[in-house]
Amino acid sequence: MTVFSLLLTCMIAIGSPGLDAWRWPLGPPAPRVVRGFSPPAVPWGAGHRGVDLAARPGQTVYAAGPGRVAYADDLAGRGVVAIDHGALRTTYLPVRPSVHVGRRVTSGTRIGVLQRGTFHCPMACLHWGLRRGALYLNPLNLVQHQVRLLPLWQRPSRAAAPRAVDPPSPQSRMALRSAATATGGALTGMALSFALVFAWHRTRIRFRLHRRRRQPPGVINLSQERRLRRTP
Repeated sequence: MTVFSLLLTCMIAIGSPGLDAWRWPLGPPAPRVVRGFSPPAVPWGAGHRGVDLAARPGQTVYAAGPGRVAYADDLAGRGVVAIDHGALRTTYLPVRPSVHVGRRVTSGTRIGVLQRGTFHCPMACLHWGLRRGALYLNPLNLVQHQVRLLPLWQRPSRAAAPRAVDPPSPQSRMALRSAATATGGALTGMALSFALVFAWHRTRIRFRLHRRRRQPPGVINLSQERRLRRTP
């Protein structure tokens, strides 16, 4: 219902009559709705592309809004009247027309009387349709103005306002600075300890390798002997 209301508002804004120009095609009083609007899910599907209004045979049918008569004749054995209202078109059936095609009508102009017989409903009724191009809309949106109430938002009181955060005191700043200094000193000491241990291990390993390279007693170093013999 909300979607069709928005569509109807947009269509009125582009050249259709205003909401105040529309009226029920029967009455007053306003007729009873026998069957509501139920469009199909797909254009070729089954549904109810309009509304059925309770009426009696021979009752006068009026134009729902100002426009021009686009069709007024029998169609499939029943009388049909169609009126163009700018971007919109309303249809009325079964109606024995009393107007001709091309005539300008106003809201409330007599366009015919309801035919006798059960052409559309099990009882006498007027089928009232609304269309924009190939799109079927709910004609009740033309005469039933919907009022939507918005919630009343209360302003927050001053007591519920959030309190401002107090800035940290000088004592808390000094405490944070001391804690940061202590943490930094501990990390520096740990780094120096790891560096000293690593250097000591490397020196120890080099010393062991140097001792392994010394020649055991009783072993002649041929390379050294050759260098000594070459010396003049």
